[in-house]
Amino acid sequence: MKNLSLLLASTLLISCNQWSDDDSAKFLEQCEKTKWEKEFCDCAIEKVKKEYKSFAEISDNEKQMADILLDCMIKKNKD
Repeated sequence: MKNLSLLLASTLLISCNQWSDDDSAKFLEQCEKTKWEKEFCDCAIEKVKKEYKSFAEISDNEKQMADILLDCMIKKNKD
């Protein structure tokens, strides 16, 4: 029983730190509104998912978000 409780608590904790499909859709929608190319938006969402727990968390970290977008711009220009 103790192991089951630990497993459930771990699963809940892990799932709370992941982006939902709705978070991903919101991010991509906002990215597309800026008229950026799909490859840029894909790069950006990949990086922000590694850095932030949710779409809502991005607004609290605008400086870091700008750095991520800049990294994707640099990557795009190298390709």
